[in-house]
Amino acid sequence: MKIYKISDILDSIEPVQHYIGIFEETPDADIEWPHRHNFYSIVWFTQGKGLNVIDFEEYEICPQRIFTTNPRQIHNWEYSAETQGYFILMETSFAQQYNIDFSTPYQDIDKEEISFMETVLKKMLAEEDKQKQEIAISYFISLLKKGRTIYRSQDTLIFKYKKLLMENIHTNLPITAYTERLKTNPETLSELCKVQTGFSAKQLQLDMKITEAKRLLLYTSLNINKIAFKLGFEDNSYFAKIFRRKTSFSPTAFQKKYLKRS
Repeated sequence: MKIYKISDILDSIEPVQHYIGIFEETPDADIEWPHRHNFYSIVWFTQGKGLNVIDFEEYEICPQRIFTTNPRQIHNWEYSAETQGYFILMETSFAQQYNIDFSTPYQDIDKEEISFMETVLKKMLAEEDKQKQEIAISYFISLLKKGRTIYRSQDTLIFKYKKLLMENIHTNLPITAYTERLKTNPETLSELCKVQTGFSAKQLQLDMKITEAKRLLLYTSLNINKIAFKLGFEDNSYFAKIFRRKTSFSPTAFQKKYLKRS
């Protein structure tokens, strides 16, 4: 599956660290759907309706809903012609300066916050100084965080743990291997994971592996045995058991259901 850079989305030759745009005024990029990004994105829909699909989960597009995606997530959507809004795209290096890591796919903005947050966004759009724009972006994200915590990586430990999980997605390292690198212990890591993501450290590891398994099942020619091995599962039956527990489908049934749609 194609992985796109910000410059691909904007049809630009020059690379940028971040970009703020108006949804309805930005031409549709010549890209494949579904696809993956190598950057973080925030899309605030102020008008319109449709369906946004992030990592195989479907979410309704509606006014005053903000969607967020992390790098590597599979993304697709359909929306009505009158859809309007704003978007912010951020390179990984820029996002990591502020420990940005979105743990929930969307957030609905409270009515009393709409006017102020839209004013902040419009000022960001008008700001030509890139450094001031960066500060404004971090402020806008802090407003989201203040609302319903669109991302919960206040503790950089969890941010680093999730980054290590992605880097080692094709291995089956024990949790202790991660805690040694993070200079913590399994109990502390697991407790922080539960507070910030709702999963234990081990559950989070398995959840990320299953999401990667979904991608491999639908967008590669690898068979189920090879996918299990690629993700560090030595026992194919254990992989199938975990996959069914997490998705309610066997790997084969999942393939049939979603490949039939496409």
